[in-house]
This record gives sequence, structure tokens and C-alpha cells, in this order.
Amino acid sequence: MKNFSISILLILFSITLMYSQQDTLIYKYRRLAVDYQQSVKMAQRDLAGAESMVDAAKSDRLPKLDFYGRYNYMGVPMQLAPDADGNPGEQLSNFYSLDMAITQPILTGGYLKNTRNAAQSQAEVMRDFVNLSEQEVMMNSDAYYWSAVTKKEISTVLIKYRDAIGQFLKVIQDRVDEEVVGMNELYQAKVRYNDAEYEVIRTEKEFMISIMELNRMIGLSVNTPPNVADSLLVVNWAEVNFNLAEKALQQRPEIGMLENKISMNLYNEKVTASQYNPQFGVGVGGNWGAPSPGLSTDPAFNYNVQAKLAIPIYYWGQKKEEVFASRQLTEISKLEMEQTKDMITLEVESSYYDLQQSQHQLDFAVSSLDNASKNVEVMLDRYHEGLSSVLEVLDAQLYWQKTYFNYIQAKHELNIAFSAYQRAMGELSISQ
Repeated sequence: MKNFSISILLILFSITLMYSQQDTLIYKYRRLAVDYQQSVKMAQRDLAGAESMVDAAKSDRLPKLDFYGRYNYMGVPMQLAPDADGNPGEQLSNFYSLDMAITQPILTGGYLKNTRNAAQSQAEVMRDFVNLSEQEVMMNSDAYYWSAVTKKEISTVLIKYRDAIGQFLKVIQDRVDEEVVGMNELYQAKVRYNDAEYEVIRTEKEFMISIMELNRMIGLSVNTPPNVADSLLVVNWAEVNFNLAEKALQQRPEIGMLENKISMNLYNEKVTASQYNPQFGVGVGGNWGAPSPGLSTDPAFNYNVQAKLAIPIYYWGQKKEEVFASRQLTEISKLEMEQTKDMITLEVESSYYDLQQSQHQLDFAVSSLDNASKNVEVMLDRYHEGLSSVLEVLDAQLYWQKTYFNYIQAKHELNIAFSAYQRAMGELSISQ
């Protein structure tokens, strides 16, 4: 009887030993999830595409070489004028040529510069989006991992609870054999034992399903054997006194995304306006075809040098309206920035408050578990002395089980709260 009471106290003692430790497996599963999840890979593909567009925008500043050909048949031939001797001119029915040209833009009204800058800003938006995708995946990985460990620890506690009732059954059986108590006490204990056995089966099923969900999250076969901690470890965190929201606004990828989105839209405004600015370019080329430069039907080679200047004069207010429409996208982005800052501030403050309260909740659960353990010890001693009924002992064990569940749930909520706080601060990482 005393040994059973001591075993309950040893459980509490083991909890105290694990209180200040950290679970390093969480970083392993974060890394596996980030490496596997399609959402991160899609964001990385978007980034690669955006970086490619930066190189494409830079190429617009370089000379362009084109090769092209054409052929045209005239149903009614073109009749050339007679020559000086009065001979009739040739009839031209076939027009064809092979052309090659090099062109170089000189003045584009800011189009090339701002297109390149807009592409660079878009690439930065996608880079921050990759970071955001990784943060979301790591948060989901934490949730799946903590859920699996929680269910495993609950399953372990239920097994201990069932075994404790089993030990108590032996004590009652001995007292029945000695005709100290009646069979009703034995059956009362058996009912509780059967109920505990049912809960063991149910929680084992839930634990294996949670492992399958975790394996899917990290890219393993769903039937891969579980590799998680035996119990939840209490995260070690320290209270902070400085302005958390300001720090979060400097670290959150959403802020970087919107800052670069605003820059991109500002550059796009200039790109829109550049179409109505003077444009100047030069080029050189050559062609081989007919008619020849002498208007002969025999093909020949020719070359050309060109310079083109275009100065938009009047477009009935089209420039003003298009620039205004483009500017509205910039204003929308600025409003999105204000909205996002408000939401981040709320998320940081609420997550930090949740973390504080979860810690208080855990501290209270530890104290309650200590009292429940002592209550079981007292009830067992009283039963042995004939001062308590079997139901009082069974109820004490049930209260201990419920208190232990509260303790596990408090640890789970604290770990989730800490992950949510790190997510709010933009500090989730795949390494310690």
C-alpha cells in the first residue's frame, strides 16, 4: 500500500525534474516540415520566377538582335517606268527579303529603370513570402508535434491509472478473501478498472492517429513508427519589459512584404507614366532580297541605319487617368500596411498575455497535482485502517487522474502559447 503512494509521489518528482528542460525534437520536425511542405516549395518557385524577371528587366537595357524574313506576291504586278531608251520597265510580282537588325534604346522616359526596380521589389516580396510560408509551416509542425506528445503522455498516465486500480483490486481481493469486506467493493473497483482500460484503448488510438498526422506533415510515410518525447517538457522562457510590438514589426515577414509591395507599386506608377514621355532609340541592320536597291527582280544586299524619336503630344487625358489608377494600387498597399500593423500588434500582445496566463495555469496545475497525490496517499492509508470506503479511494484516484490531465493540458497550452508567441514575433526557427 505504501509502495503505491510512493509511486504517485515519484511521478510528481519526475515532473519537477523536467520542468526547466526544452524539447529539441521540435527543431528537427520544423526542419523536416519546411523541407517537405509544398507550400514552401511553391513560394520558393515564385521567388525563383521573380528573380528571373529581374534578370529579364536588366536585359531590356542591352542591344537586341533580330532576324526575320518576309515574302509577298502581288497579283497585279508593279510596273516600273520605261528606261531612257523607251524600253518598258520590269514587272515586279515577288517581294521577299531576309533581314537582320540591331536596336538599342537610348531614352525610354524612365521605363527601363523603373521596370527593373519594380522587378527587384517583386523579388523581395517573394523572398519575404518564402519566410512567411516557413513560419506558418513551423507553427503547424509545432501544433502537430505537441498534440502527439500530449496524447502519448495522456496514454501513459491512463496506463498508470489503470495499473494503480489493478493494484488496489488485489488489496480488495485479499480483504474479500479474509472476509473483511464484501464482494460489492470488489465489483466497484472492477467497474473503475474496466472504465480505465477502455480509456487506455481509446487514447492509444488517438495517439497513433496524431503520429500519422505528424508524419504526413513532415513528409514521412504515415505508418512510420513514432519518434516523439514521452512527455511534454515545460518550455523555459523569460518575461520581457520592452515594447514587443515594435520589435515584431521589425521582424515579421508581412511587413517586409508590404514595404516592398509599396515600392513596387510606386515604380509601376512611374512605368505607367513613362509610356507618355519622349522615347528615342537607334539601330542598324541589313537585308538581302528582291526587289534590289536598283528595283531589279534579282535579289541583292542592302543596309540601313535608323534613329527614332517619339514625343507624345496629346492623348485626351489618358496618361492622367492611367497614372491615377496605378496610384490607387499604391494607396491600397499603404492601407494594407496600416491594417497589418494593427493586426500584428494585437497578435503580439494577445499571444504574450496568453503565454503569461498559460504559465500561471501550469503553476496552479502543479500545485493541484501535488494535493491530489497526497489525497490518494491519505485515502489509501485510511482504507487500510478501515476508516475510508473503497469508493472514497477510487474517487481519490479519479481526482488524481483528472488533476494529472489538467497538468498535461496546461503543459500543452504553454508550449502552444510559446510557439504562437514566437510566431507573432517572427522568431520561429529550425535551429536553436
